[in-house]
Amino acid sequence: MINQEFEENEIPSASDSQFDDVIEDVVDALAAESEAESVQEDIEEQAEEIVEELTVEQQLAQECDNNMRLLAEIDNLRKRSQRDMQQQMKYAAVPVISEMLSVIDDLHRTLEASQSGGDVEAFTGGVEIVVQSFMTVLEKYQCRVIEAAAGVVFDVTLHEAISMQPSDQFDANVIMTVVQQGYQMHDRLIRPSQVVVSSGPVVDETASDE
Repeated sequence: MINQEFEENEIPSASDSQFDDVIEDVVDALAAESEAESVQEDIEEQAEEIVEELTVEQQLAQECDNNMRLLAEIDNLRKRSQRDMQQQMKYAAVPVISEMLSVIDDLHRTLEASQSGGDVEAFTGGVEIVVQSFMTVLEKYQCRVIEAAAGVVFDVTLHEAISMQPSDQFDANVIMTVVQQGYQMHDRLIRPSQVVVSSGPVVDETASDE
């Protein structure tokens, strides 16, 4: 009796179709979750690519800006160098002129002394002092007189022959007279010495005919 009642009250078992529905629901849920994760990953990858692209563009913009700044600095440096060079060229003679002022002062004093009735010897001595002062200034700036005197061999790189004359005293190609002194600064020729050059002894045409 009791067993019969138990059997009558036993919980009914689920059918196969119900289990299939449950399993199908679970599979669908897992598939939906997997698809959501895949979409999330795609979104994250796209976001990273966008950020990377923006970063590259920013880097290119920064490099372009740096290049523009560098070019501007180079241009400013070039302009400043040109200004400095122009200023140096414009006032390059200031040191020499400053030295020459004392020479001019000596020359004025010499002229004043000659006008006050000084003798010729005093005037000549004053001129010699001025010349010596002038030569001192030139030597200070490495400007020297080119060696040119009677008896010196003619040098085409330092001397300028304004004429040639026969001479029994000097051999051919030897300086006879210095017309104007030349000068050079360091190794650069400022102006050559103008000289008269010997062409050698006079040829006796009568003796040669005989």
